[in-house]
Amino acid sequence: MIDHDLLMDNLTERIERLLTRRNARITLVILMLCTLGFGFALRNVRMDHDFENFFPTDDPELDRYLEFRKRFGNDNDFLLVAAEHRPSVFDLTFLRKFDSLAQKLGDLPDVISVTTPTDLDDPRVTPFGVFRIPWLRTTADTTLLADSTRIWQDDRVRSAFFAPDAKAIMMVVQTAPGISKVRSDELMERVQDQVDNSGVAGIRMGGRIHGQFWYIQKMLKELLLFFSISVLLLTVFLYVGFRTAWGVLVPIGVVGLSVLWQVGMVTLLGKPLSILTMLLPTILFVVGMSDVVHLLERYIEGLRAGLTKNRALAVTYREVGMATFLTSVTTAIGFATLMTSSIMPIREFGTFTALGVILAFLLAFTLLPAVLLLVPTPVQAKSTENEASWYPLLHRLLRWVLHNRRRIPWYFAALLVVGAFGMAQLKVNNFLLEDWPEDDPQKQDYYWFEDHFGGVRGFEMELRATSKDGTIWDLAALREIEAVEGSVHDQYGVEAILSPATLVKALNKAFNGGDTAFYTLPDDQPTVDRLLRSTKLFAGQNTLNTLVTPDGRHARLTGRMHDEGGYIHAQRNEELDVFIQANAKTVAFEQTGMAYLIDRNNLKLSGQLIGGLGLALLMIGGIMAWVFRDLRMTVISLIPNIVPLILIAGLMGYMGIDLKVSTAIIFTIAFGIAVDDTIHLLSKLKIELDKGKSLPYAMKRSFLSTGKAVLVTTIMLCSGFVALIFSDFGSVFNMGLLVSITLLLAVITDLLLLPLLVLYGVRRKGRS
Repeated sequence: MIDHDLLMDNLTERIERLLTRRNARITLVILMLCTLGFGFALRNVRMDHDFENFFPTDDPELDRYLEFRKRFGNDNDFLLVAAEHRPSVFDLTFLRKFDSLAQKLGDLPDVISVTTPTDLDDPRVTPFGVFRIPWLRTTADTTLLADSTRIWQDDRVRSAFFAPDAKAIMMVVQTAPGISKVRSDELMERVQDQVDNSGVAGIRMGGRIHGQFWYIQKMLKELLLFFSISVLLLTVFLYVGFRTAWGVLVPIGVVGLSVLWQVGMVTLLGKPLSILTMLLPTILFVVGMSDVVHLLERYIEGLRAGLTKNRALAVTYREVGMATFLTSVTTAIGFATLMTSSIMPIREFGTFTALGVILAFLLAFTLLPAVLLLVPTPVQAKSTENEASWYPLLHRLLRWVLHNRRRIPWYFAALLVVGAFGMAQLKVNNFLLEDWPEDDPQKQDYYWFEDHFGGVRGFEMELRATSKDGTIWDLAALREIEAVEGSVHDQYGVEAILSPATLVKALNKAFNGGDTAFYTLPDDQPTVDRLLRSTKLFAGQNTLNTLVTPDGRHARLTGRMHDEGGYIHAQRNEELDVFIQANAKTVAFEQTGMAYLIDRNNLKLSGQLIGGLGLALLMIGGIMAWVFRDLRMTVISLIPNIVPLILIAGLMGYMGIDLKVSTAIIFTIAFGIAVDDTIHLLSKLKIELDKGKSLPYAMKRSFLSTGKAVLVTTIMLCSGFVALIFSDFGSVFNMGLLVSITLLLAVITDLLLLPLLVLYGVRRKGRS
C-alpha cells in the first residue's frame, strides 16, 4: 500500500524546489509585463449604455416590435417638457415664454419636431373653405378665455397638453431615432441650456434621453464611491486580521491587479463596459480577496509550526491549492450560468466575471507567493496558534455546537418553514424607474407627470386588419378600435390616445364646424371614405405615416399611462386579451412597445436566472461528487448552501422585495460565493482524514484550522458588499443587502449545521 504521508512529503518537496527567490523575481517580471499590456489597453475602454441591448434576442416579441418600429418609428424617442404657472397657465406673458422655448427647442440638432398647444390648430370645414383656428392664441389677452373654454370642451387636447387643474402645460419634443449616448447627452445639455435661459419657472422634464442622462451620470458616481468604500473597509479588516502593512498591501495589490487585468481583457476583446459590467471591479475586488486570505492564513499557520518560508508556502500550495482552485471554479460556474440568459449584457457579465474569478486565482497563486518569498517573515507568525485570538472563540463555538447537536437541526428546520412561507409571497414585478431614489428630483418629476398628465410610460398596440380585403379604415374595424380604446382607457388609465379611430372622429368634428358633439364615428362607410380623402390635409403626411401604413392594413394605437408595475400590468393585459377576444372580429390587437417588452423581459429573464441557479447546483454537485467520491458528502456539501437561498428568498417575500432581474441575479452571485466556505472546510476535512485521523478529530481540526479563514473572508466579503446598502439606487442597495445577508447565513450554516451533517452523515472511520 502506498504511504500517503510519504507521497505528500514528496509532493511538498517538489513544490518547495520551485519556490526560489530567483523564480519569484522572474514571475514578478512576467506579471509586470502582462500588467503593462492590460494597462495600455485601458486607453481604449468604452462605455455602452444602450438599454435596448437588454431585450432577449430569441424572443419573437422583439422581432414583432422591431417590425412595428420600422412601420411607425420609435415609441420612446420623445422628451416631455412641462411647466407650472399659478393661478393658471392661461397667462399671456407665461404662454409667450413657453412658446418661445418650444421654438428654440425645435431648432436644436437631433430634434425632429416640437408639439405644443401654442402651435396647434383646430381645422374647420365650412362652405367658404377650410379654416384653421389656433387652439391657443398668444396675441392678446382677450382671446385666452375663449381659447381655454374651447380646449376644456375637447378632452383630446386637454388631456394631452394640460393638467386637470389648468396649472400646468406640456410640450412633446420628438428626437431623432436611435441616437447614440454621446449625441443624446449633448442634446440633453442643449435642452437644459435653453430651459435655464427661457425665463419659464417650474419646468419639469421626462423621457428616455432625460432619464438616461441623469441615471448613468449618478450611477457612475456611485459605483466609484462605493468601490472606494469597499476598498477602505477591506483595508481595515485586513489590518485587523494580519496586523502588518504587507498583510494589507499584498492582498489589495493582488486583487487590484486582477481587476485591472479583467477590465483590460474586456477592452482587448473589443467589448465596451455596459451598465452591468461596470459592477465587475467592485464584485471582483471583493470576491477575489477570498483566495488571498485562505492562502495567507495557511501560510502563517505553517510559519507558526516552525516551517521555513519556502516550506510553509509549499505546504500551503499542497493543502489549500486544490480547495482554492475548486472554490474559484465553483464561483466561476455560478457566474457562468448567466450565459444561459438570452440577454447579451447578462451573458457578457457572466462570462467576464467568471474569467475574472479565474484570473484572480491565477494571480493569487503566482504573484502572492512571489511577493511572500521576497518580503520579511510576517510578525504575526511569531505567535503560536494557541495565542491567536480566534482559536478560543472557535473552541467555544465548536463545544456549543456539539452540546446542542440535537437542537440545532430543529432550529434550522423551523427557519426553513418560515422561509418557505415568505418565499410563497414572492412575485415577479418591476417598475420603469424603480432603481431611482424616491427623493431624487428626476424621480419626483416622473411622479409629477403621472399626477398631472397621465404618466410617462408609453402604451403601444399594433392593429392589423384580419380579413383579406379589409383595411383599418373599414367602419366595422374603426368601431372595434374605438371599443378597445375605451377598454384601454378604463383598465389602464391611458391618456392622450391616438389611433385611426381618433383621427376619423377628429375629421368628422372638423367637417361639422368644430362642434364637439360630432367627435364620433360616422354612421356609414361612404361618410368615412369621404372624410379619409382629407386625412393628409388635416393630419399631415408625417403624422399619418406614424399612425397607419399606406395600404391601410396595419395601424397603431398609442398613449401615455401610469407605471403601476409589471405584476399589475400583466393582470390587466390578461383582462384586455379577454375583452379583445370577445369584441374584435375584423382587427387583430397586439400589445408592443418598449415598456411592454421591459415587463415581458423581466418576467422571462427572472425565470432564466432561477433556472441558471439550478444548473449551478447540478454542476457544483457534480464537482463535489468527483472530489469526494461519496454521494453523501456531495449532498452534505450542497445543503448548507441551499438553506441560505431559501431563507433569503423568504426574507425578500416578507420585506416585499420583488423578484426581478436585479434581484434574481443575486441568488446566482451569492450561491457562487457562499459555496466557497463549504469547500474549504470539507477539503481540509478530507486532508485530515487522509492523514488517518478519526472523523471527530478531523472535523475538529478542520473547524479550528479553516474556521478563522472562513470567518475572516466572510467578514471581508460582507464589508465589501454591505457598503452598497448606502446607495440610492434600488438594485445596488438590494445587491449589497441581500448578498451580505446570504453570506452571513451561509457562514452560520457552515459553522453550526455542517459539522453535525458531517459527523452524522459520513462513515465513522479514518483512512490509512
